Amino acid sequence: MLPVVTADIRESVEQAIEANPDEWKREMIHHIKEENPELNSLLLTMAQNAQDPKHVIMAGYMVYKALEIAEASELD
Repeated sequence: MLPVVTADIRESVEQAIEANPDEWKREMIHHIKEENPELNSLLLTMAQNAQDPKHVIMAGYMVYKALEIAEASELD
């Protein structure tokens, strides 16, 4: 079962992105390539077939990060 993403988690991800979107995206690219390369490949495949590839990638990164944070908070 997937962890629950709360409003606080959503807001923290949004704030992290708003602070420096380009840096956040670069960090996530590196992070996902290391942690879950198959998910990264899936996102790239989905983006290739999308009208706006950058939004597809960014949405995937946002969901991934929110789920990571939610999982970590459930383990505490």
